Amino acid sequence: MTHSLLRFILLLAGSLFLASCSGSSGGGPTSVPTIVSPPAPAPQTNYDTAEYRHSYGLAQMKALAAYDKGATGAGVTVAVIDTGIDVDNPQLKANIRADSTNIITGSKANLNDTDGHGTGVAGVIAAIRDPSNTNRNNMQGVAFDAKILAINAASAGSCASTTGCSFFDSDIAAALDYARVQGVKIVNISLGGKGYNSPLLVAAYKRAVAAGMIIIQAAGNREKGQTDLQIAQPEDSASVAWASWANGQIIIAGAVDKAAVIGTFSRRAGTIAKNVYLVAAGDKVLSLGVDKSGNAAYFNWSGTSFSTPHIAGAAALLMGAFPNLTGKQVADLLLSTATDLGAAGADVIYGRGLVNLKAAFAPKGTTSIAVEAAGGGITSVAMNSSVILGGKAFGGFSGFSAALDNSMMLDGYNRSYRVNLGRQIFNPRATVDLGSMIGAGRYHSTSLRLDRSARLRLSWTEDLRFKQVDELYFSNQENSRNRYRNLRMKLSLAVGAGQNMTFAQGLSLKEAMEDYDQDEFLTIGRGDFMALIGRRNNQSVVFDQKLDRRTGFSLAVAHGSQKWQQYRLRSDSFIMMARLDHDLSATIRVGLDLGLMTEKGSVLGSLSNGALSLGTGATTAFANARINWNIAGNIRFFTKASYGRTAVTATNSSLVQRISGLTAASFSAGLTGNSLFQRGDRLSFAVSQPLRVIGGHADIAYVTARNYRTDSLAFISNRVALAPNGREIDVELAYTIANIFGARVDFNVLHQINPDHNRLIPANTAVLIRFGSEF
Repeated sequence: MTHSLLRFILLLAGSLFLASCSGSSGGGPTSVPTIVSPPAPAPQTNYDTAEYRHSYGLAQMKALAAYDKGATGAGVTVAVIDTGIDVDNPQLKANIRADSTNIITGSKANLNDTDGHGTGVAGVIAAIRDPSNTNRNNMQGVAFDAKILAINAASAGSCASTTGCSFFDSDIAAALDYARVQGVKIVNISLGGKGYNSPLLVAAYKRAVAAGMIIIQAAGNREKGQTDLQIAQPEDSASVAWASWANGQIIIAGAVDKAAVIGTFSRRAGTIAKNVYLVAAGDKVLSLGVDKSGNAAYFNWSGTSFSTPHIAGAAALLMGAFPNLTGKQVADLLLSTATDLGAAGADVIYGRGLVNLKAAFAPKGTTSIAVEAAGGGITSVAMNSSVILGGKAFGGFSGFSAALDNSMMLDGYNRSYRVNLGRQIFNPRATVDLGSMIGAGRYHSTSLRLDRSARLRLSWTEDLRFKQVDELYFSNQENSRNRYRNLRMKLSLAVGAGQNMTFAQGLSLKEAMEDYDQDEFLTIGRGDFMALIGRRNNQSVVFDQKLDRRTGFSLAVAHGSQKWQQYRLRSDSFIMMARLDHDLSATIRVGLDLGLMTEKGSVLGSLSNGALSLGTGATTAFANARINWNIAGNIRFFTKASYGRTAVTATNSSLVQRISGLTAASFSAGLTGNSLFQRGDRLSFAVSQPLRVIGGHADIAYVTARNYRTDSLAFISNRVALAPNGREIDVELAYTIANIFGARVDFNVLHQINPDHNRLIPANTAVLIRFGSEF
């Protein structure tokens, strides 16, 4: 007889079900971790001041993002090889290093700047911050807490000439060597020339590069009468930047105006220099200087000489915030994070683009979490694979989230960032799984007697998701979707008097051992240890033996698996369980289950990986106790309780060093009455608590501080309770009418308190009405 099913489903929700990450294959996180870079600035500090806004180049390169993360250039020195510095300028005096000198005379007495150019360059880099000064000309340097090693390399008396200051290659080479010997890692050279550098100077550049220094070199300016073609690439004196030995540590600086358009005076990148060329503000840049009387003054400077110190100051901010960075790494960050201008990619006008400190300070490359390895030492685990998909028994891991909200992450440059790893914990939907109730369909069965003592019984579902079982699984069609693991069926073989063997596929262990068809409840009885195996990819074998008239014994073995496809996580669970049922009397039946569950890749149904791995697996010993009491002929009382202890196998590289004392429990109780109001009806009421962790703790060791100077991490260990902050209680009323005009009608009213054992989730109330008819 061919069976068809006609359904009409009406679902009313008293309140919306809350949803988070689903545990089904392909599910994934819905949020990205919040990242804050250390060191954290004082919360009351406001860097967006009038003084800051007077220098348009700061906003243009998004320096505020660096300041808000606590970067000021403190602890960093920038060498400025130029015309010297105004040693008495109140905005520079505090930041001038005592070993600043005149490289030609070897005396600090000849350091003072008579031209003003070197003072203006130094001001762009490290003029002090003084927000109380509201003078409209007041300005601050890019790295206002950095130190300046001022090196006057101008030829004696040249700055007083009509042709301006001049510099010999030998003196610039000596200045580079002096900065290197003093341990300086950033050098600003706002100088240029028509000719190529002498071998003496090239050798000094090579020594600087080998010492790990980063050098910012001006691209050069248009001279009177020069055409656009003649300024299509940097001056020859900057050719060291694109030499193979430069290793990307020499950056050429071009200049843009307030609109971030290349200055008409600025030499362009050209094909030859486009990969080592950056731009920054260089048109009418407010900075310090010296007037004709030799007094401190403010000037609006133009030229690549003043875009160069913007980039040098940006390098100082990076090195100050992240002292572990090498000159090569700082150069890479500035070049790779620049805002693309002009043609896409590195182009002949803007090169790599405009310096972008916001992007340079953001994590870049492969991110990781530092953890203490089980065998000692410190190792790094990939951040993007460090996740937990929480099983419902843990109630969202609220204790974990709180303990991990200020963890430390490392990026591809080994820079430290604060990260809320609690955002990497995802939980199943806080809803009732109605799929099994409204999508399962009716089941079919057939039996065949093999001999007097053996009978074969086959049961299967007719599921809309699988269409017709016979079409998909028992036809000659060759279809990649026709895989046995999607089939939900049970085969029972009666092998003798009181003996039965059952083989099940795609069914929960409860369904395999009891009744294949769904019972009347939405949630009751679905939240114990057996439910952790689930239906998906499940196979089970059950042997039943009738010991005597009142006692039955069962032995079950089951396997189930689950996947989290987005993170390529998989777990396999195995259960071995012995069941004993005994009739105490004609009305009271008791039962006891003793089981052992082994999980590989999960802990009580929770998948995890990376720095948040709970363990490589777990072993749980559990017991279930049941009582059924027929109070009257048509009224039955039932109750069930489960308890288990879990031993977790620790992983070698995780913030979770160990989990101990883990226990969990569940219970349910209710009443069922048959034919109370009319023949064939059933009224049921029950209260239950799904499986919930009731004891145990995790020892978590995470980084609290980092010493960049010694490159050491300070770990702290914190013990976190694993019991959820809430307790889910399900109260359900179910009523079935067997025959209304030939149809079966099922009513369910469910109220959940603290769904998923999380007190922060509002209560759920739902009403489900199902109509079904077979013909």
